[in-house]
Amino acid sequence: MKKLICIALCILMLVPFTAGASAAQSKTGTLKMLAYNVSGIPLVGDFQGSVFTTTNDRAAKIGALLNSTDVDFIGVEEDFNGHKYLAAEMTNYPYRSANSGGLAQGQGINAFSGHKLYNIERVRWNKEFGYLSGSTDALSNKGFIYSLMELEEGVYVNVITLHCDAGYEPLSVAARRDNFIQLADYIRTNLNDGRALIVLGDFNFKFKRNLKDDIVTNLMEPTGLRDVWADVYNNGITDFDNPAFNHDVEGDDLDRVLYRSGDYMTLEPVSKTVPSLTGENGERYTDHNPMLTEFRYTLTGSEPVPEKLTAPEKENEALLNIKEAGWAALRFVQLLFGLVTELPYLIYQGIELLINGKMP
Repeated sequence: MKKLICIALCILMLVPFTAGASAAQSKTGTLKMLAYNVSGIPLVGDFQGSVFTTTNDRAAKIGALLNSTDVDFIGVEEDFNGHKYLAAEMTNYPYRSANSGGLAQGQGINAFSGHKLYNIERVRWNKEFGYLSGSTDALSNKGFIYSLMELEEGVYVNVITLHCDAGYEPLSVAARRDNFIQLADYIRTNLNDGRALIVLGDFNFKFKRNLKDDIVTNLMEPTGLRDVWADVYNNGITDFDNPAFNHDVEGDDLDRVLYRSGDYMTLEPVSKTVPSLTGENGERYTDHNPMLTEFRYTLTGSEPVPEKLTAPEKENEALLNIKEAGWAALRFVQLLFGLVTELPYLIYQGIELLINGKMP
């Protein structure tokens, strides 16, 4: 009799545990991620849309448009001097990174979320090219920003928003290749917690360019990341030389989204679209298209609580303004340095343009 009672108690103890595990494994939902280069470079950005407007006015208009998107997470690039006006309009996204300053000192990358963000970290690229040549990337503090997003209670996703070195001449390509290698090292070292990972932003990379930056070898393969465009629209093919590579399908853009599933969550990209973020008369306020990716996620188990959960810091605008003056002086010195050191390279590029009709 005692033996039967023990067996019955064991069965009763196992039933709720089994049911709980089954429920967790069948839980699904959607996750919408948007990346947008907002052309926030003072003066230069004023001419990059379809209409001329000032930095602050453009930032406010873009902020209002982004606020109406109803997505989970927005990563922006080139969010420099107009950040205050952009952020003020994005009231639907209370969880956000603190601004890192204007063009002289700032990274231009920020995260806005409808879900709680933790453990935000900014990382600068080890290699940038160009004070006057290339795309003048060495005059910025480009890199990436990491954040841990709590999608729902106890469910977390690692998110990285980035802006890579621009340009397609050899030295810019080499710098971007180094960006990919640095990011892969960061992911392998810091994001081995078993959680799903999404990397989005302005990669300044297209598979169709077929350049030596090679995102597959230098970033995707070492980290297990996949490209949403390739998976949704190109049958997962990333090899430009593969006869099955689709050269005609749209969406192989500079702005992209990479992803990988985790031990506790499976990510499946459903779509990669370009939402219409324009003014009443179709005005465009940046030279980039917003990239919206929708994922279907499935929870496959209960993940452990993160070792630390640090809320985002509050920005100190007064301190940022003081630092900006110092950084502006440094940038002026760098411009003079670039005028001397990069002049031969600029001349070489000009000759190539005259002879071959294109930059090297």
